[in-house]
Amino acid sequence: MSLPRNISHRWFLVCVFVGIGLVIGTSFILYSLQPSPPPPTDNLVFSPATLVNGNTTFAVQNVSHGPYIFSGFHIRLVVNNFAGGPVALGRNNSATRIVIGTTAYRVVWIDADGDGAVGVSDSFFVSG
Repeated sequence: MSLPRNISHRWFLVCVFVGIGLVIGTSFILYSLQPSPPPPTDNLVFSPATLVNGNTTFAVQNVSHGPYIFSGFHIRLVVNNFAGGPVALGRNNSATRIVIGTTAYRVVWIDADGDGAVGVSDSFFVSG
C-alpha cells in the first residue's frame, strides 16, 4: 500500500530542505576549517590611512629586503577611481605635486630617521 499523494509530496519537500540544509552546513564547516592566509610578503607595509579635514596620513609599518632609497619610488594617487601619476617621490619634507582632474594634491614624505631611505616609522602626508 502506498502513501496518499499529499503525504508523499510533503516527505519529498522535507527531504529536499533537509538536503539543502546539510549542504549549506557542510560548506560552512569546511570553509571555517580553512587555515588563515599567510602574512603579506610585500616589501613595504603601510598603516591604515588616517583622514582628518580632507588630509590623509599613513606610516610605514614594515620594510622587507630594504633599505630603499627614496629616488627609487614613484607615487600613483587614486581619488574616487581617478588616478594621477606616477610621479617620482620627492626628498624628505618636500611636497610632490600630483594633479587629478582640476585638483592638485601634495604628497610629503617625512623621513623619521633622516637616513634618506623609506623605512619603518616614516610617514606620508597627502593634502589637496
